[in-house]
Amino acid sequence: MKNKVILIIDDDEMNLQIAKMILERKLGCKVIGADNGVEGIEILKSRRVNLVLLDVMMPDFDGVETLQEIRHDEQIKNVPVMMLTASGEIETIQKVGVLGVKDYIKKPFMPADLIERVSKKLAEQKPSAEVLLIGDDEKILREMERIIAEKFNHGVTRATKPEEILDAEATLIIACADMKFINALNFLNVLEAEEKFKSVPLAVTTPEKLSELLDKINQPEIEEKPAINIRRLGRAVTSFIGYELDTKV
Repeated sequence: MKNKVILIIDDDEMNLQIAKMILERKLGCKVIGADNGVEGIEILKSRRVNLVLLDVMMPDFDGVETLQEIRHDEQIKNVPVMMLTASGEIETIQKVGVLGVKDYIKKPFMPADLIERVSKKLAEQKPSAEVLLIGDDEKILREMERIIAEKFNHGVTRATKPEEILDAEATLIIACADMKFINALNFLNVLEAEEKFKSVPLAVTTPEKLSELLDKINQPEIEEKPAINIRRLGRAVTSFIGYELDTKV
């Protein structure tokens, strides 16, 4: 379960912290907390999450309303969700069932039950290709993510700071070529230091050339071009479109 990311949306701070402690210690997951549905949705849109634990009873914007917003958003509608509930109301069960949620964890939960139920849910997920999109301009990354969503049926994790890539999983890394040079070096240094990224292809491109790059990646007959070495980092950057990096400081 290492490198899996779980988002817990619960307005009860004690419940949230207990669940976070249990899951991080016992499953090795990265757990993020949100105390309301609006914040939870913002987190889902900003990073890749493997599972959401969503409390039903929350003020102002409850769990059912939050789930409805998730399911109606094209970007995050397919994220797996489990409900946290202290009640077994038939009406609530029917509402979330229509929205594709059949899994519940009763509150107050026992640690062993929480671990078993979450482990089972995570194990059900099929491995999927992940795209790690890195750059220093959030607006540009959002546009690139939109293009990727049109061309690739893969999850996308955006990172605008080097430390944000540490918890990410990726089978392809796409770096925006419009980054400031020092920022690009910082990202590449972090990638080089992380063992899990050393064998992951890294493509450097611009938003204008991204569609062309994705089309070429989607063609199985494509012949890989020689990698470009960036200074003395020891990191080979695979360029699918022959984009040359400006290595001048």
